[in-house]
Amino acid sequence: MKYMLAFVPPDRLDALVEELSERHVHGLSMSQAQGFGQEHDPLHPEHRDHAGVDLVHKMRVEIVCRDAEVDDLLAAFYQAAHTGRPGDGKVFVIDVEDAFRLKTGERGEAAIGPPR
Repeated sequence: MKYMLAFVPPDRLDALVEELSERHVHGLSMSQAQGFGQEHDPLHPEHRDHAGVDLVHKMRVEIVCRDAEVDDLLAAFYQAAHTGRPGDGKVFVIDVEDAFRLKTGERGEAAIGPPR
């Protein structure tokens, strides 16, 4: 299993959720985030100044999926969020050792839902 941690611009979120839904992702979590990356540039449209540190607003998207689903989900992120401009975001893919569904007691891949 893999944990996908992504940071994408807020204006790409609707397109991303639609793209992921079309690929039948089992679930995701999202929250607002602030930080900076390579787009650390006052000319970037989402640029903010905070106590002398430039912060950019992003959406943090988290997904746990099967290993076999990673390439398809990365393609969904690329399709929905890629503009070719600085600040498009990043997706990190991290190994997941185990999962446990509290409702049923299922473990491993069974805990994240049926295969797509």
